[in-house]
Amino acid sequence: GYSMVRASHGVRKGAWYFEITVDEMPPDTAARLGWSQPLGNLQAPLGYDKFSYSWRSKKGTKFHQSIGKHYSSGYGQGDVLGFYINLPEDTETAKSLPDTYKDKALIKFKSYLYFEEKDFVDKAEKSLKQTPHSEIIFYKNGVNQGVAYKDIFEGVYFPAISLYKSCTVSINFGPCFKYPPKDLTYRPVSN
Repeated sequence: GYSMVRASHGVRKGAWYFEITVDEMPPDTAARLGWSQPLGNLQAPLGYDKFSYSWRSKKGTKFHQSIGKHYSSGYGQGDVLGFYINLPEDTETAKSLPDTYKDKALIKFKSYLYFEEKDFVDKAEKSLKQTPHSEIIFYKNGVNQGVAYKDIFEGVYFPAISLYKSCTVSINFGPCFKYPPKDLTYRPVSN
């Protein structure tokens, strides 16, 4: 089944872009690609919960909160997909400093040290609020597919990938893109 991986660095304000190339996608495989907040469920497909937004390869369906809606045509092997997000500068998240580990407990497990992080998902879900003027747009081989999501939940967003079976992809955080968008201004996620 599906599970999710997230990039190590996220974005909290401004316009950002990255690309994913679909390297292999046999007929019985699928992908959901897009953006996730840190509390997005890693043991479920991207778009499963309130913390993530995805675009699925089969039928081009977009997913958020496990609800699929028609968005565009699908994508497959050889396609280069673009992922744009715009987050307003005037939100609480944009104005706050990134989280620090200094206040977290240090745990030793199997000769490794970890910082203990507690995720209060239920509490976080209840406090989510929509961000006016925010948006997510997906691109396929340089063609803008239209606004997929508007007024998304406020938070820090990370590039994220969910693959089903033996599909493989390559991610490009920039700054050199195969199909840089000409219709929008943005910064590469690599910044």
